[in-house]
Amino acid sequence: MEETPESKSSSFLCNDNQELDAASLIRLNLYLNTTDKNLKPYHIDYNILLLSYQMWKGQDLEEFCEKQTLSYFLFNPQNDSAEAREAMYMDIREFLIGK
Repeated sequence: MEETPESKSSSFLCNDNQELDAASLIRLNLYLNTTDKNLKPYHIDYNILLLSYQMWKGQDLEEFCEKQTLSYFLFNPQNDSAEAREAMYMDIREFLIGK
């Protein structure tokens, strides 16, 4: 009998033991809830994001968001942190879902 692998929701904030740090959650909330775009450690060009998503034609939204986030911080390592990655991932996902 085949066992199906368990689907896990991944997070940039989890350590190797899948534990979250309370300070990380506070920083994540600050990034997500700020109204000043200059305070965020990333910048999303939503026109390019939509074009990329249309050209990608993938089936997995989560994979697209993760790849976009990792790509951004590969080119902008000075702003990279687990909280920044998680916030950007969530902003991209929320925009593409349309909520």
